Amino acid sequence: MLLPSVTHAATKTVEGMLGFSPPDGTTVKSSRNYTTDFNAEKAIDGNIQTPWNAGTYKGNIELNFPTAIEFNFVHITTNASPPRAVSYTIYGLKEGKWVQISESITHTLKAANTTPPPIKVKQGAYSGIKIDGDGGSSWLAITEITLGTFETIDLTGQPQNASANLNWNTIKEATNYKINYGTQSNKYSDSISVEKDSEGNYVIPNLTNGTTYYFQVVAIFNGVETVVSNEVAVTPNEAKTTEPTTPDNPSTGEPSKPSEPGTTNPGEPSTGEPTNPQSPSGNRAILVVTMTSGLEKEFDLSIKEVNDFISWYESKQAGSGSASYAINKHDNNKGPFSSRKDYMLYDRILTFEVSEYSK
Repeated sequence: MLLPSVTHAATKTVEGMLGFSPPDGTTVKSSRNYTTDFNAEKAIDGNIQTPWNAGTYKGNIELNFPTAIEFNFVHITTNASPPRAVSYTIYGLKEGKWVQISESITHTLKAANTTPPPIKVKQGAYSGIKIDGDGGSSWLAITEITLGTFETIDLTGQPQNASANLNWNTIKEATNYKINYGTQSNKYSDSISVEKDSEGNYVIPNLTNGTTYYFQVVAIFNGVETVVSNEVAVTPNEAKTTEPTTPDNPSTGEPSKPSEPGTTNPGEPSTGEPTNPQSPSGNRAILVVTMTSGLEKEFDLSIKEVNDFISWYESKQAGSGSASYAINKHDNNKGPFSSRKDYMLYDRILTFEVSEYSK
């Protein structure tokens, strides 16, 4: 999750935190120390159990690097007892002057030692950082500081029939992702958690054709939302089908009129009866169900079984019926079982195809 501009300057990581510790040779000082056991050096010693404590509610800590480092986030593990809301503002040292590089960020702590999300700062090369902190009703204390540069998530989306296909690049250190989506830009009403290896061809099912949906992907590191993608808009649409064109009437796509009695096409005997271009419906069918994961499942069923499946699906689509449907595998049964059934989950079905035949 780090660019080379940071990795060449620092290589030490801290468990549970993003980025790297400041490089060797970094000097640190603070506005005040509670005691020598809680001095400013504790904030960069690589141990989240040893805090710097200001001994007062407000204070600051200042880090000066041996050489300038480029980064766009600062990650802070905070200590407060009892847990409270803590605020930070970060400044960068550039050409000998301190410039504000972050907004004032407030973190609500959940425990005495908490690692909130990293704080985004204005990307640049800085010779040092200064963190102004306000511990609220607890003394200001910081256990560890790291910094780094986020990668970006490039999200793309393609419309499908009642669904959207999403693709994005891998974020190396992400433990999983969250997909936010809704029908208003930057206002998401639904979210889905997906595994870290699901970034390619992820399908969001059960959407309404003709409605525009807005999507955003968030990379998560150990439960902390870190990198947010661009937003993409996708409008699902029903696949258009084209009528077959016949040799007799290629311009309209309409089937040709049957021959009049007594006339024939070359090489075809005349029966005096119109030609029926369609084969009769069979009494069985191959049902192919495509799941949202891309997996295809094929079943050889009677027409009644296929119609029962379609009735269940349409009823569920209308808001009634069970969440799953059992399909009997019949002759595909393997092993010493009296029967085998495949339970199909409605919200995992992307499309299905029916191919009739006679037996």
